[in-house]
Amino acid sequence: MAKSIMIVDDHPIVREGLKMVIENTDDLEVTATASNGKDALEQLDKMEKLPDLVVVDLLMPTMDGGSLIDQLSNKTNIFILSTEINVKIAQEVIKKGIRGYLLKDESPLKIVESIQKILDDPNYIAMSPEILTTVMEKENQEIELTDQQVSLLKMIAAGDTNADIARKLFVTTRTVKNYLTVIYETLGVHNRAQAIAVAAKKNLI
Repeated sequence: MAKSIMIVDDHPIVREGLKMVIENTDDLEVTATASNGKDALEQLDKMEKLPDLVVVDLLMPTMDGGSLIDQLSNKTNIFILSTEINVKIAQEVIKKGIRGYLLKDESPLKIVESIQKILDDPNYIAMSPEILTTVMEKENQEIELTDQQVSLLKMIAAGDTNADIARKLFVTTRTVKNYLTVIYETLGVHNRAQAIAVAAKKNLI
């Protein structure tokens, strides 16, 4: 039985061209197309069964691909085909159930082969080399913190509370919270545990 695929892209030539390429493959069938995320969700809501894979462009009007992916996260296989390299999304492929992220300049053969491998192997993830390189460069970027910020990280690593830190620095707890917010943003984290983990990994503490 052929695997069902939905294509979501705001360019008709991309939708039709990709549909033609996919349907030349015996075990794949395009069962729906949409021009944006909102259109896609409206169609998906009416379906008894979600497609086996949804091909999503990131840059679309009305509702972009990122918003659509959030709605579909881990409900079906998601395959991004876009001109944009979104590092944040690329870093969350496993978390969001994204099985492929290819750039539109990949060959039609590679796109179809990647879709087939994704549907045949639940552990396979397809990603363009340029995207992988960008993600790795982002993760390996040097993080620069001030001496004071490093001292703060060492304090929270030692188990100091905001009140403890405030007393040591002769500032208010609100000021400490503001300091930590800046540190979290610099490290790309959301809480103390993540900050300590990243700082330790980068040999900052």
